[in-house]
Amino acid sequence: MDLNLKEILRQYGYESRAVAINRLEEMRDDIEQSRRRGQISSLFYKERLKSFIFHPPSGFSKATNIIVAAFPQSQILIRFHWKRDALSVLLPPTYIYSPNERLLKYLSNLLGPEGYRVAKTILPIKLLAVRSGLGAYGRNNLCYVGKMGSFCRLMAFYTDAPIPSDEWSKPVQMDECRSCSACARACPTGAITFDRFLLRAERCLTFLNERPDPFPPGLASAWHHCLFGCMRCQNVCPRNWEFTHKLEDSKFCFSDKETKMILASVPFGRIPASTQKKLKGFCLAGDYSLLSRNLTVLLDKEPRKIKKRAELPGDQNKNRIKDIAGLEIIE
Repeated sequence: MDLNLKEILRQYGYESRAVAINRLEEMRDDIEQSRRRGQISSLFYKERLKSFIFHPPSGFSKATNIIVAAFPQSQILIRFHWKRDALSVLLPPTYIYSPNERLLKYLSNLLGPEGYRVAKTILPIKLLAVRSGLGAYGRNNLCYVGKMGSFCRLMAFYTDAPIPSDEWSKPVQMDECRSCSACARACPTGAITFDRFLLRAERCLTFLNERPDPFPPGLASAWHHCLFGCMRCQNVCPRNWEFTHKLEDSKFCFSDKETKMILASVPFGRIPASTQKKLKGFCLAGDYSLLSRNLTVLLDKEPRKIKKRAELPGDQNKNRIKDIAGLEIIE
């Protein structure tokens, strides 16, 4: 089978690499060595890393390769009506999973007729992407891919298709990071330091606001600016300047009634089907139990109402809006 998968997927907007299946053990060793050296906290390891599965799913023993890919994604703006205001809330890149499902469909349609299979993985995708040469680490330990920067969705799939593979190298940090400290200075929790390659993930605001536990003492409400995750280090990174102000305005609004139900933690099954559909569209249904806490913090910050501002030179007649994080979006 003569298949230039990299070029085929590029036509769909994906950048990709292929890695031989025998690299799985090496990836697992990377994580275990970092844990033994004390570079990964026991809490972070238990909640985020221990669940990885370094082998193909049952019944797929013939898998030979791992296809790792990246798809560009923008920050998304979601509006919540609250106390007569329409408030904009930021959802960072990577929280929308639809590129994964599309790629799985593309690969299945492409390889299936030839008698080959494709299956999902549960792997450390950032590490896989960096070691495959698809991207490189920033000082913030995010994966930066070509012209996408860190504004991309990473994904990986097993396959038994005989495609060229085994692009593999040691994890590297971008050269630009050696003389840049923008992300470390912008990190409100001190998760990014200069004394180690790995960030202190247990301090990362993303890790903290994706956990079900109450926020730890000392975590200032002013540091919160996204519904989930954090954009502090990404929005100041010079490699991301091309993408930082490109926000996708979802045009979706949660009514005052819907916002009240979310804040009151009304069980997901008891909220209206239309509200469920909106949340599923933003891939928030799985984290619904955390929405009340996270949204409450943002609303309590007394954010500004959305206001249109005057045209700026070079705007080409496009209206600009400021959201509560102080970012500009183009409608």
